[in-house]
Amino acid sequence: AVVSTQSTGELKAIKNEVELEGMRNCHIRDGAALTEYLHWLQTEVHKPGIVIDEVDGSDKVAHIRSTHDKFVSLSFDTISSSGPNGAVIHYKPEKGSCLQIDKDDIYLCDSGAQYSDGTTDVTRTVHLSIPSEYQKDCFTRVLMGHIDLAMAVFPPGTKGTCLDCLARRPLWSVGLNYQHGTGHGVGSFLNVHEGPCRIAAGNRISKHEMGLKKGMILSNEPGFYESGKFGMRIESLVEVVETSIGPEDGKYLTFNTITMAPIERKLINTKLMTSAQVEWLNQYHLTVREKLGAMFEDLGKSKELKDWLIAVTEPL
Repeated sequence: AVVSTQSTGELKAIKNEVELEGMRNCHIRDGAALTEYLHWLQTEVHKPGIVIDEVDGSDKVAHIRSTHDKFVSLSFDTISSSGPNGAVIHYKPEKGSCLQIDKDDIYLCDSGAQYSDGTTDVTRTVHLSIPSEYQKDCFTRVLMGHIDLAMAVFPPGTKGTCLDCLARRPLWSVGLNYQHGTGHGVGSFLNVHEGPCRIAAGNRISKHEMGLKKGMILSNEPGFYESGKFGMRIESLVEVVETSIGPEDGKYLTFNTITMAPIERKLINTKLMTSAQVEWLNQYHLTVREKLGAMFEDLGKSKELKDWLIAVTEPL
């Protein structure tokens, strides 16, 4: 039988239960690796005489991932960027020309791995010292958009282009924006960028774009970039799941975040956020604390790392 390209794309995009379980599980291991790296970085970078450049950081997070069960390879070249390099959206550090990671600035790490049970892609932005109020306001607006998209409830078959503005609204409301899509499909131990589903601005509509259906996995990654100064992005992968509302033959959908890694609390200005946004983040951090805490316990990780995880997932 001949299968059209559209239906093969759909078969890949809508994960079966084995693929979904693998994706959820590998994101716990991957989040544990990323969290261990961020703890290492925030500890080491402040030690006298210690110099860590962007490639050192990239190599370190890759090494920690490689020690985890079912690791196969990285899913793409790590974007490890300090200060102004964070504003270069597809930056790749190279020895000799990269920056030293600045202990007094913003650091952005976009990374991921291929595990035999799934594919990861995650971005976390941290400040290694004390952020300015402007940086906090920008980051908080990125976070608000990230949360608003994560909380979206929509009819099955809704195209991602209809949801994109939810992630941009907090930035748009003060005249800010970002020049990339908000989300892309992700394969199961396959391409880290996979169609035919996506979340992008209306002026980036693709005729091949497919409406969202239960079982799809996409990224949720709003950001903000100030050329020559800093960049910030929050990227987690989400699973499209059914809610209990809507007609029996077409329950409305929402997103369940499967990436498990803390979001930088010191960059958050809670005064800008709604109580629903704060509650979402607190619940997310509680889940991160439980799942990563259990994994760190199983792996026999240090008390310092476990204590740090508790500190960075405290309720706002």
